[in-house]
This record gives sequence, C-alpha cells and structure tokens, in this order.
Amino acid sequence: MTEEVKAKSKKQLLSEMKQAMDSGDFKAVSKVSSEIAKIVATEEKAEKDAKLAAIEGLTKDVKSRFDGLVADLNREGLLDGCDGVWYSNDFGEKLTTCRLLKGATRKAGGGGGGKKFNITTNELLAKHGSEMMGDSGVTFQEAYDANTDGNSRYKVRMKLLKAEGLS
Repeated sequence: MTEEVKAKSKKQLLSEMKQAMDSGDFKAVSKVSSEIAKIVATEEKAEKDAKLAAIEGLTKDVKSRFDGLVADLNREGLLDGCDGVWYSNDFGEKLTTCRLLKGATRKAGGGGGGKKFNITTNELLAKHGSEMMGDSGVTFQEAYDANTDGNSRYKVRMKLLKAEGLS
C-alpha cells in the first residue's frame, strides 16, 4: 500500500512548531522551522516573480507610449535636426530631465571624447603627408610613421588638422 505524503500548510507547520516548543522537542522544532523557511522562501520568490512580471508589462506599455509621442513629434517636424531624445524622471528626487540629442551618442567606456572632426588621419596624410611638419625637418608622413605611440600620432594629427585649417 503506497501512502501519499501531502504537503503541509504553513498554518499546520506553525501548529506543529508550537507543540514541539511546548514539549521541548528541539529536533522537531529544527525540522519544522526548516520546512517553514522553505515555504516562506517559495512564497517570497513567487511574490517577487509576480512583481517583476507586472513591471515588465508596465515597462513595455510606458515605452510604447513614449515611442508614440516621439513619432508624433517627428511627424510634426518638431524634432528635425535632432538625432534622438533622452528622457529621465526620477520620482524619488522629483528630477525630470529631457535632452534632444544632436550627433552620435558616445559609447560607454572606451575613454576619449569621441570624434571631433569628420576627417580621418589617413585622409589628412593623403592631402598633407608630403608637406614639412613645421621646422622639424620631416614630413607629416615621416613623423607619423616614425612612432606608433598613440600620443605621438595624436600630436601629428593635431598638426595635420591645423594644416587643414580645422583647428
């Protein structure tokens, strides 16, 4: 005969805990308390998962509404010349920020401030590489090729930009 073991409810386990405490059976207290702890952990996980699911659904809804608003502003031509919109509202600090972005946003990390000029060093070298770099006695191309260190090449680039009339 197979006996089915039914899971006990939290209320039943608390009752068993009280009986074990009253009788001084601390092994039973330990066993029952671990069963109660498992039930509580399961309940907390289910509650957390439900909250996360609700927030995920709400996030999609809010994003959809913002996407619609931005699309409407674009259709009206209000965002012409802008490359994006950045909006933040921190309820705890009562801080709201809205920025219209122009130009490509910088990538996180990676250092540097991004490109300031839309011309590459190779393009500058193609135009001015054979010219003398000031009173140094070497051409821009020779100075660039002489050292692969980033700082040295950056200095050559700055002088090339000046020769191009950009800085």
